Amino acid sequence: MGLRLKEFLAGCRDEAPLQLGVIPFGMLYGIGAVAAGMPVWLAQLTSMVVFAGAAQLVIVQMLSAAAGALPIGLTAALLNLRHLLYSASVAGHVRHLPRRWRVVLAYLLTDEAYAVAILRYTRPEAADQEQAEPDLRHWYFLGCGLTLWGCWQLSTALGIAFGARIPPEWDIDFAVPLTFIALLTLLVKERAGQAAALVAALAVLALAALPFRLGLVLAIVLGLLAGAAVAREARE
Repeated sequence: MGLRLKEFLAGCRDEAPLQLGVIPFGMLYGIGAVAAGMPVWLAQLTSMVVFAGAAQLVIVQMLSAAAGALPIGLTAALLNLRHLLYSASVAGHVRHLPRRWRVVLAYLLTDEAYAVAILRYTRPEAADQEQAEPDLRHWYFLGCGLTLWGCWQLSTALGIAFGARIPPEWDIDFAVPLTFIALLTLLVKERAGQAAALVAALAVLALAALPFRLGLVLAIVLGLLAGAAVAREARE
């Protein structure tokens, strides 16, 4: 087996367990999109182009509440601010790659893909391995991202096709918080991440009464600011 294929399959393998939470997450989006009045083709195309689970869920919820284009766009943008931190975190590892690779990996850089791929980049033995042989870890990253992308498209399609047949008592909404709890167990190991998670959690509770889920948006911003402040203090 070639080294590239080996890295790619390892990324697929390590990403696969997280899909147990992604499948009902994607189904929730598909169900909500159709319920909000989106055409089937647009609901599926949105998953293919936007590929941002939390933002997609909030968008369809705001559409259902007849929110305007400006608050929907602003909310989606703020929700995805965390991807700037993901990009900054992996930039040093992929800077040497051709532009075509960086474009593809940037598109695939979502919560679950980042959580698994960054652990591969930061393993203690990674630096020695990088010097001993060609750095092919971007193939691992690609495996993580494509596994997640394929699962997200399939789960969206399942939600669109079969959402109306799912019994209400199944209550698959639990998948969303469980997915992010699983990510936290992977990533919150440093003080900056711990501070960001704690501040965001407290802010969500304190601001839960705000309309259009603006409390969630503000909690994300406050968490990012807290994490950045702790990281800056640690560097100094």
